[in-house]
Amino acid sequence: MKARNSPKAQLLTGIPAERVEYAADCDSYPKAGDIVELDQGFTGPHGESMGMVVCRNADGGIKWTGDVMDSEIELLR
Repeated sequence: MKARNSPKAQLLTGIPAERVEYAADCDSYPKAGDIVELDQGFTGPHGESMGMVVCRNADGGIKWTGDVMDSEIELLR
C-alpha cells in the first residue's frame, strides 16, 4: 500500500457519537490516543475551528471517520 502524506494528529479525548461519520465496528469508536489523518478543516456551527479526520487500521483500512474540534487533537510532527 502506498504511504500517505496527510498531516497526523493524536486525539486528546473521545468525541461524541453524533460526530462520528463511520465506525467499522463497536470497538472502533474514537478514543483518546487514536492517531488520525487530517482531511479538511471547516468552521463549526458555533464558529469553532473543526476538521474532518480519518483513523486507519494497521492495514490502512478505515477504522473510523469523524469531525473533531481543534481543541480535541494535538498535531504530530
